[in-house]
Amino acid sequence: MIGPVLQHTIWIAAPRGRTWHAITETEHIKQWWGAEGYAEITELSPDANIRFGTADGPILATIRLVDPPHEFVYEWPPHPRYFSVPFVTRYILDEENAGTRVTFSESGFEAWPDDEARRARFDRISGEFRMVLENLKAYLEGSNLPHVF
Repeated sequence: MIGPVLQHTIWIAAPRGRTWHAITETEHIKQWWGAEGYAEITELSPDANIRFGTADGPILATIRLVDPPHEFVYEWPPHPRYFSVPFVTRYILDEENAGTRVTFSESGFEAWPDDEARRARFDRISGEFRMVLENLKAYLEGSNLPHVF
């Protein structure tokens, strides 16, 4: 059985404030999120929406917490193709060694009704978000993005 929370951490050679802007401002997100998708934030406040582009059209996530430059949380609604229960995505930014330690987590797997489906989703999301975080690191450190989706 898998745990209820997917989590990845990555250290980035960039100040926490700059990293915060990269994960919360549309013009930055478009640079590292990936070529096929996008994320649009028009208002950075709780209960505002983030519009994520997918091959199936947009998905609107709801911002739950904005605590600059420490923590950013949003919730994904159920979606017929991707998941049948809500999921919560969290970024925690900590200053470390003159850079930023980004801890990414996603929860909601404990509510998934089928262990096989939960494992497949968990594994897929884990790999995808590892690549997204590697793109974020490359973007902030001035390197070419290692992954294009």
